[in-house]
Amino acid sequence: MLRLWARLTLLQRFTLASALIAVALAVGLSVATTRLVTAILVDREAHVAAESIVRAFGPTLTPEDLRGPLAADRQAVLDALFRTSTHSPDLLRVRLWRADGLLLYSNADEPVGVAPVAADLRTPEGFRRFVRDRQRLERLSPDAALVFVPVQARAASPPLGAYEISYDLTPLYERFAVLRRIIWNAVTGGLLLLYLSVFVLVRRASRQLLQQQADLIAAHLGTYQALASAIDARDAYTGDHSSRVARLAEALARAMELDPGTVEEIVMAARLHDVGKIAVPDAVLGKPGRLTPEEHRLIRRHAEAGYQILQSAPLPEGVKRAVLHSHERWDGRGYPRGLAGEAIPVGARVLAVADAYEAMTHDRPYRRALTPAEARARIAAGSGSQFDPAVVEAFGRIIDAFDREAAEARPPQRAATLRDAVSLTALERRATPARVR
Repeated sequence: MLRLWARLTLLQRFTLASALIAVALAVGLSVATTRLVTAILVDREAHVAAESIVRAFGPTLTPEDLRGPLAADRQAVLDALFRTSTHSPDLLRVRLWRADGLLLYSNADEPVGVAPVAADLRTPEGFRRFVRDRQRLERLSPDAALVFVPVQARAASPPLGAYEISYDLTPLYERFAVLRRIIWNAVTGGLLLLYLSVFVLVRRASRQLLQQQADLIAAHLGTYQALASAIDARDAYTGDHSSRVARLAEALARAMELDPGTVEEIVMAARLHDVGKIAVPDAVLGKPGRLTPEEHRLIRRHAEAGYQILQSAPLPEGVKRAVLHSHERWDGRGYPRGLAGEAIPVGARVLAVADAYEAMTHDRPYRRALTPAEARARIAAGSGSQFDPAVVEAFGRIIDAFDREAAEARPPQRAATLRDAVSLTALERRATPARVR
């Protein structure tokens, strides 16, 4: 999952993350809104039901009724009041409780004169405890509500008892279903419209930003490629070297099935890997003999010089690090940092093999070019010491086809002249052991 996320573009990440946030907000707001509206409607319905009972029973009840069990005639009076004064079919049950928790009246067929819970309704805490105990014992379905209303002789006096009203919420929920759909559609539609508006703006801005960035990178890349080509042209032996390395590096990266972004970075790095040689004198670059320690130090410094030149360029960091570490060795004996194994950036590991093979198969001032077979043998021999074994394995799979395609694309060579033969003989005479280029 993390690997897939890392491969997404910034716009794709924004699209996915913002879509998830929008969905979460739509669901959360819709649920919260419907719950709030439901609570308001339930409270209103309960308040209406409680008012109807209080209006019906209140004028008839006396303090004496709430001190002892109700006589049969008094229960008959309350039954008649319930039937004639309350017309809501949603009222399920009405109970009247005494202050000590004794059941005085119920419109349902159930025994009265019992005290299911010990209570003292005359104190606020006692009333709350009574309500909690009754709700726990009653265990109504989610489609019913239980409402408690204190019975008081006057407004500020302690309760003499309490009404317990069971109310059926099913008709309310049925009426609320339409409103619930409206809330969900309104909230979801509003957030979707807002999300699409923001997405269009961000996508447009992102495209403009990416285009500007691409134009800037192309401009800088063109400048640095021109510089690299000029460096290659300083020496007839290394002309077009960077382009050849780039083609082989791209073939290797694709054979290793690296992601397209990494392949693109490797190609850029291959075209720019020798840009640091601008700091190396021509006399050192073209010297036919063995280099002195100081000259050797100058040559080895070109990787760091190239990295410093590219530091201010708006190029991916992977390109710059591949240039810096293109002469590291798998065994840690390379330069400039002495990195080893997978600590070396993958672009630098690919570039090392491509650069070495291209250099081996072309003439240099200090030696003749090796045959492709000889160069391949040296690359294979360096697997696990100088080169990454995985890169060497990919090299072995593609090099035949690569050389064949390169030979077919190469323009015909002119016939060798006497001057060429003399120059080649002189080159062979002063050939020395290979040095780092």
